[in-house]
Amino acid sequence: MDIDTRCAVCWRLDEDGGHCFFKCKFAKECWRALNLEDARQVLSGLSSAKQVTEHVLSMPEEKKLLIVGLVWAWWDARNKANVGEQRRSTDEIIYRPRSVVHQEKEAVTEGVQANARGHAQRWISPPPDVWKINVDAAFWDDELAGAWGFVVRDSNATAVLAGAGRLAVVRDALCTEAHACLAALQAAASQGMQHIILETDSRVLVKALQTNEHDLAQGGALFREAKFTLATMFSSWSIVHVYRCGNSVAHSLARLGRDRDLDHPSVWVHPLPEFVNNLLVRDSTAP
Repeated sequence: MDIDTRCAVCWRLDEDGGHCFFKCKFAKECWRALNLEDARQVLSGLSSAKQVTEHVLSMPEEKKLLIVGLVWAWWDARNKANVGEQRRSTDEIIYRPRSVVHQEKEAVTEGVQANARGHAQRWISPPPDVWKINVDAAFWDDELAGAWGFVVRDSNATAVLAGAGRLAVVRDALCTEAHACLAALQAAASQGMQHIILETDSRVLVKALQTNEHDLAQGGALFREAKFTLATMFSSWSIVHVYRCGNSVAHSLARLGRDRDLDHPSVWVHPLPEFVNNLLVRDSTAP
């Protein structure tokens, strides 16, 4: 079943005077998969884009985010199909709105928990003979561009490996996090590290690496590659979520990654550059 090429998410009226986005058979499957059939029926009865917009904005926050995310995912899928790319499945399309809601909940939860903890969590050294890898990423939605950064420290809190790089085109924030994870794992494996703890401040990335839940997402191939690398290149490993304050060096390196040479991402081995050491000192002395 192909996406109806007449459909448009800009609420253009179709030949029958109705909104294609609400009437296309494939679109209906997406609405139903998100339990939004009741909303679709109401919206399909409205007569103008203004009414549709006002009604969506008046909805509860979670339902509103799901609908906005579905609009964007459908528009993107339709455009790709119209230029000859393979049509995305229902699961692939509804992943984006669900991800938007999940990340919003995660941000709220983490904000509440971090506030309750007084932002007291600090980086903690790993056990002897274990390397701790902290990874982070930055994503600029308006440019669909990203950057990544990572740092590897031992049980004495000595940093022996770090890296930063830029991504010219990346689909979303989670894909950017996956690129950061892969870059760090590949660098650690190349140095012969066998026992690792991977820390990230993205709960979604942790779930994507610990389960198959996100394997059908747009970044599914990246998650599968990361899990394969973990399984084949390391003797023992674990994935841990930390708050931003426990991941500050990787976060700063990801921001710096935006200025790196696109074709030549940087990976530094001990002794590390002075600006990386400055980030480490700042992290160790932060209150």
